[in-house]
Amino acid sequence: MGYDNQDSLRFVIDIETAPLPEAAQYLEPAEAPSNYKDATKIAEYIALKNADTLSRAALDCDLCQIVAIGWQREDHPLPTVGTLNEDSERGLLVEFWRHVGQHTTIGYNTLGFDLPVLLRRSLYLGVQHPHVSLDKYRTNHIDLQMRLSYNGAIKFRPLSFYCRRFNIACEDETSGKDIGAFVAAGEWDKVAAHCRADVLKTKALAERMGLLKTQPEMVL
Repeated sequence: MGYDNQDSLRFVIDIETAPLPEAAQYLEPAEAPSNYKDATKIAEYIALKNADTLSRAALDCDLCQIVAIGWQREDHPLPTVGTLNEDSERGLLVEFWRHVGQHTTIGYNTLGFDLPVLLRRSLYLGVQHPHVSLDKYRTNHIDLQMRLSYNGAIKFRPLSFYCRRFNIACEDETSGKDIGAFVAAGEWDKVAAHCRADVLKTKALAERMGLLKTQPEMVL
Protein backbone atom coordinates (compact mmCIF):
# COMPACT_ATOMS: atom_id res chain seq x y z
CA MET A 1 0.00 0.00 0.00
CA GLY A 2 1.36 3.41 -0.94
CA TYR A 3 0.75 6.65 0.86
CA ASP A 4 -2.72 7.95 0.00
CA ASN A 5 -2.13 11.67 -0.63
CA GLN A 6 -5.58 12.73 -1.77
CA ASP A 7 -5.89 15.19 1.12
CA SER A 8 -3.23 17.81 1.85
CA LEU A 9 -2.99 17.69 5.65
CA ARG A 10 -4.15 15.13 8.20
CA PHE A 11 -4.48 15.09 11.96
CA VAL A 12 -4.61 11.96 14.10
CA ILE A 13 -7.12 12.49 16.92
CA ASP A 14 -8.41 10.84 20.08
CA ILE A 15 -10.64 11.92 22.95
CA GLU A 16 -11.24 10.68 26.48
CA THR A 17 -14.63 11.03 28.15
CA ALA A 18 -16.24 10.60 31.55
CA PRO A 19 -19.88 10.76 32.69
CA LEU A 20 -21.36 14.21 33.23
CA PRO A 21 -21.55 14.88 36.98
CA GLU A 22 -25.27 15.59 36.55
CA ALA A 23 -25.93 12.71 34.11
CA ALA A 24 -28.51 11.09 36.42
CA GLN A 25 -30.93 13.98 36.02
CA TYR A 26 -31.12 13.43 32.26
CA LEU A 27 -31.96 9.73 32.37
CA GLU A 28 -35.19 8.70 30.73
CA PRO A 29 -37.52 7.07 33.26
CA ALA A 30 -36.82 3.35 33.52
CA GLU A 31 -39.73 0.92 33.59
CA ALA A 32 -39.83 -2.60 34.95
CA PRO A 33 -41.24 -5.39 32.74
CA SER A 34 -45.02 -5.65 32.83
CA ASN A 35 -44.89 -9.04 34.59
CA TYR A 36 -43.23 -7.45 37.65
CA LYS A 37 -45.90 -6.99 40.34
CA ASP A 38 -43.93 -6.76 43.57
CA ALA A 39 -43.14 -3.13 44.44
CA THR A 40 -39.76 -4.00 45.96
CA LYS A 41 -38.66 -5.94 42.89
CA ILE A 42 -39.87 -3.14 40.62
CA ALA A 43 -37.83 -0.61 42.59
CA GLU A 44 -34.77 -2.86 42.51
CA TYR A 45 -35.10 -3.37 38.75
CA ILE A 46 -35.38 0.38 38.10
CA ALA A 47 -32.41 1.11 40.34
CA LEU A 48 -30.27 -1.47 38.54
CA LYS A 49 -31.40 -0.20 35.14
CA ASN A 50 -30.48 3.37 36.04
CA ALA A 51 -27.13 2.26 37.45
CA ASP A 52 -26.37 0.35 34.26
CA THR A 53 -27.22 3.38 32.11
CA LEU A 54 -25.04 5.62 34.26
CA SER A 55 -22.17 3.14 34.07
CA ARG A 56 -22.19 3.61 30.29
CA ALA A 57 -22.70 7.39 30.35
CA ALA A 58 -19.11 8.05 29.31
CA LEU A 59 -19.95 6.43 25.95
CA ASP A 60 -23.16 8.43 25.40
CA CYS A 61 -22.70 11.76 23.61
CA ASP A 62 -25.65 13.21 25.53
CA LEU A 63 -24.48 12.04 28.96
CA CYS A 64 -20.71 12.43 28.79
CA GLN A 65 -18.18 15.21 29.03
CA ILE A 66 -14.83 15.40 27.26
CA VAL A 67 -11.96 15.25 29.73
CA ALA A 68 -9.07 15.09 27.25
CA ILE A 69 -8.47 15.76 23.58
CA GLY A 70 -5.34 14.71 21.72
CA TRP A 71 -4.30 15.56 18.19
CA GLN A 72 -1.14 15.18 16.14
CA ARG A 73 -0.39 16.74 12.80
CA GLU A 74 0.93 14.08 10.48
CA ASP A 75 4.31 15.81 10.13
CA HIS A 76 4.79 16.51 13.84
CA PRO A 77 6.75 14.10 16.08
CA LEU A 78 4.52 14.26 19.16
CA PRO A 79 0.82 14.79 19.96
CA THR A 80 -0.75 17.77 21.65
CA VAL A 81 -2.96 16.72 24.58
CA GLY A 82 -5.24 18.97 26.60
CA THR A 83 -7.07 17.85 29.73
CA LEU A 84 -10.00 19.22 31.68
CA ASN A 85 -7.87 20.14 34.69
CA GLU A 86 -5.83 22.49 32.46
CA ASP A 87 -8.75 24.16 30.69
CA SER A 88 -12.55 24.18 30.55
CA GLU A 89 -14.21 21.67 28.26
CA ARG A 90 -15.29 24.60 26.10
CA GLY A 91 -11.68 25.77 25.95
CA LEU A 92 -10.50 22.32 24.90
CA LEU A 93 -13.04 22.27 22.08
CA VAL A 94 -12.16 25.77 20.89
CA GLU A 95 -8.48 24.82 20.72
CA PHE A 96 -9.23 21.55 18.94
CA TRP A 97 -11.32 23.15 16.22
CA ARG A 98 -8.84 26.02 15.86
CA HIS A 99 -5.99 23.62 15.13
CA VAL A 100 -7.78 20.83 13.29
CA GLY A 101 -10.49 22.92 11.63
CA GLN A 102 -11.27 21.83 8.09
CA HIS A 103 -8.45 19.31 7.91
CA THR A 104 -8.94 15.58 7.49
CA THR A 105 -8.83 13.58 10.71
CA ILE A 106 -7.66 10.02 11.22
CA GLY A 107 -8.74 8.03 14.25
CA TYR A 108 -10.11 4.76 15.53
CA ASN A 109 -13.91 4.56 15.74
CA THR A 110 -13.98 8.30 15.17
CA LEU A 111 -17.09 8.18 12.98
CA GLY A 112 -18.90 6.16 15.63
CA PHE A 113 -17.66 7.98 18.73
CA ASP A 114 -15.01 10.72 18.76
CA LEU A 115 -16.44 12.99 16.07
CA PRO A 116 -20.10 12.65 17.19
CA VAL A 117 -19.06 13.48 20.77
CA LEU A 118 -16.96 16.45 19.64
CA LEU A 119 -19.90 17.75 17.61
CA ARG A 120 -22.50 17.20 20.33
CA ARG A 121 -20.41 18.69 23.13
CA SER A 122 -19.67 21.68 20.89
CA LEU A 123 -23.40 22.10 20.34
CA TYR A 124 -24.18 21.93 24.06
CA LEU A 125 -21.38 24.37 24.94
CA GLY A 126 -21.95 26.80 22.09
CA VAL A 127 -18.64 26.21 20.33
CA GLN A 128 -18.52 26.97 16.62
CA HIS A 129 -17.06 24.28 14.40
CA PRO A 130 -16.79 23.40 10.71
CA HIS A 131 -19.19 21.03 9.01
CA VAL A 132 -18.21 17.42 9.66
CA SER A 133 -19.79 14.60 7.68
CA LEU A 134 -20.30 11.35 9.58
CA ASP A 135 -21.45 9.50 6.44
CA LYS A 136 -18.98 6.63 6.18
CA TYR A 137 -19.30 6.60 2.38
CA ARG A 138 -18.96 10.35 1.80
CA THR A 139 -16.84 11.79 4.59
CA ASN A 140 -13.24 12.84 4.09
CA HIS A 141 -12.48 11.78 7.68
CA ILE A 142 -10.71 8.44 7.99
CA ASP A 143 -11.89 5.92 10.56
CA LEU A 144 -9.38 3.08 10.78
CA GLN A 145 -11.95 0.80 12.40
CA MET A 146 -14.23 1.21 9.40
CA ARG A 147 -11.33 0.67 7.00
CA LEU A 148 -10.19 -2.51 8.75
CA SER A 149 -13.74 -3.90 8.94
CA TYR A 150 -14.45 -2.98 5.30
CA ASN A 151 -17.19 -0.59 6.45
CA GLY A 152 -18.67 -3.11 8.85
CA ALA A 153 -18.59 -6.12 6.54
CA ILE A 154 -16.52 -8.04 9.07
CA LYS A 155 -16.17 -7.97 12.86
CA PHE A 156 -15.14 -4.75 14.61
CA ARG A 157 -12.05 -5.22 16.76
CA PRO A 158 -10.47 -2.77 19.23
CA LEU A 159 -7.40 -0.69 18.51
CA SER A 160 -5.40 -2.80 20.96
CA PHE A 161 -6.04 -5.91 18.85
CA TYR A 162 -4.58 -4.39 15.69
CA CYS A 163 -1.64 -2.93 17.57
CA ARG A 164 -0.80 -6.47 18.69
CA ARG A 165 -1.53 -7.91 15.26
CA PHE A 166 0.73 -5.42 13.49
CA ASN A 167 3.41 -5.53 16.20
CA ILE A 168 2.90 -1.89 17.19
CA ALA A 169 4.53 -1.53 20.58
CA CYS A 170 2.95 0.44 23.40
CA GLU A 171 3.77 0.51 27.08
CA ASP A 172 0.37 1.94 28.08
CA GLU A 173 -1.50 -0.69 30.09
CA THR A 174 -4.59 1.41 30.78
CA SER A 175 -7.81 1.55 28.79
CA GLY A 176 -10.72 3.91 28.26
CA LYS A 177 -12.57 2.12 31.05
CA ASP A 178 -10.00 3.49 33.53
CA ILE A 179 -10.55 7.14 32.66
CA GLY A 180 -13.53 7.71 34.96
CA ALA A 181 -11.55 6.45 37.96
CA PHE A 182 -8.54 8.58 37.00
CA VAL A 183 -10.74 11.68 36.78
CA ALA A 184 -12.41 10.94 40.11
CA ALA A 185 -8.98 10.53 41.73
CA GLY A 186 -7.57 13.65 40.08
CA GLU A 187 -4.90 11.61 38.29
CA TRP A 188 -4.82 13.85 35.25
CA ASP A 189 -1.32 12.80 34.29
CA LYS A 190 -2.68 9.29 33.68
CA VAL A 191 -5.60 10.66 31.65
CA ALA A 192 -3.19 12.62 29.46
CA ALA A 193 -0.78 9.69 29.15
CA HIS A 194 -3.52 7.35 27.95
CA CYS A 195 -4.83 9.85 25.43
CA ARG A 196 -1.31 10.50 24.15
CA ALA A 197 -0.64 6.76 23.83
CA ASP A 198 -3.85 6.25 21.85
CA VAL A 199 -2.90 9.02 19.42
CA LEU A 200 0.55 7.52 18.91
CA LYS A 201 -0.84 4.01 18.44
CA THR A 202 -3.41 5.27 15.96
CA LYS A 203 -0.77 7.17 14.02
CA ALA A 204 1.47 4.10 13.86
CA LEU A 205 -1.44 1.99 12.64
CA ALA A 206 -2.35 4.56 9.98
CA GLU A 207 1.26 4.51 8.77
CA ARG A 208 1.19 0.71 8.66
CA MET A 209 -2.00 0.88 6.56
CA GLY A 210 -0.40 3.31 4.11
CA LEU A 211 -2.62 6.24 5.10
CA LEU A 212 0.22 8.39 6.42
CA LYS A 213 3.82 8.77 5.43
CA THR A 214 6.01 6.61 7.64
CA GLN A 215 7.82 8.64 10.27
CA PRO A 216 11.04 7.61 12.06
CA GLU A 217 10.31 4.74 14.43
CA MET A 218 9.30 5.77 17.95
CA VAL A 219 8.89 3.67 21.07
CA LEU A 220 5.42 4.34 22.46
